[in-house]
Amino acid sequence: MSLRTDPLAPIDLRSDFLARPDAAMNEAAAAARADARYFGLREDPWQRRLEARLAELTGQEDALVFPTCSMANTTALMLAAPPGSGVLTQPGAHVLVSEAHAGAALGGLALSAVDGRHDGGSDAMPALSAWRQALAGTVDAQRPAVRLCVLENTHNRSGGVPLTVAYTAAVVALARERGVALHLDGARLLYAARALGVAPRALCGGFDTVSVSLNKTLGAPVAAALAGPADRIERALTLRQRLGGGLRPTGTACAEALAGLDGLADLDQPLALARRLAAGLAQCPGLRVLAPDTLSNLVMVELAHDDAASGAVARMAGRGLLALAMDGRRIRFALYRGITPDQIERGLAIVRAAINPP
Repeated sequence: MSLRTDPLAPIDLRSDFLARPDAAMNEAAAAARADARYFGLREDPWQRRLEARLAELTGQEDALVFPTCSMANTTALMLAAPPGSGVLTQPGAHVLVSEAHAGAALGGLALSAVDGRHDGGSDAMPALSAWRQALAGTVDAQRPAVRLCVLENTHNRSGGVPLTVAYTAAVVALARERGVALHLDGARLLYAARALGVAPRALCGGFDTVSVSLNKTLGAPVAAALAGPADRIERALTLRQRLGGGLRPTGTACAEALAGLDGLADLDQPLALARRLAAGLAQCPGLRVLAPDTLSNLVMVELAHDDAASGAVARMAGRGLLALAMDGRRIRFALYRGITPDQIERGLAIVRAAINPP
């Protein structure tokens, strides 16, 4: 697939929701635009086709489209656990640090991170012993019972680390032993599956609900979906409406997203470019690439010196490369459909000049 780029425009690697729809997606949207408009919340046939496709892709019974993946996650949390419940997730997980504490504010849930690094784990994949210990914590009148575990795949703040089938299955088994529900924040599930060479549903086994982002992977105008059992998705429809997410009309956007799912092989190019970018950044003095052996489409670097990431990002932007400053000294680069090899090479030259100016 070839997408035209403006050689004078900045190279924008701030987020993969900047991905561009391909020609087939544009054609599908144009064809659906002539269809009738539908009033019901799940009446549009293009929406129902997309939801059925996503349910099949994740190995779930049903799915429902959402305007954002954050809203899909919040709905999943509220479906799984009553107010006052404990929720366990990875350190730095999106539901913990990037959703304005929606689980707590709207669901009354107590979210906390499992820190298993002292046992040889990582933020993306805390040691199984840490999960076991956290799930076996004491419950009394002063401490909430853990009712839900959330895994994020890929793990954004670790540099897009994809969680393996084996690790995911092990956490699922530990939670099930304790009768604890599970939600998969699969915002970048499709990238995780391509990076690991497995079907998406292989990473979804045992979860009660799975969220999927469609704008980050496909550049689709329908941003996300939540998949799960039919009765839970029926309840999700009410919660989505309560949160203001009742989308209408949906046909054109859903037709475009549906066509995009036919082009998942196109995700291999961003994955290859991420590897090239990581290799080049690893040669840049003053930078350390996080998780270089477990990349997906995100590349995270840490500045070796006490140079704030925001300053380095500003210098890059002044030279024509846009990246995202994370916490402290970390910078994230997101690869997506539409970025070219030439842009990566130019971007590497900009990083070298910005990090180590003459």
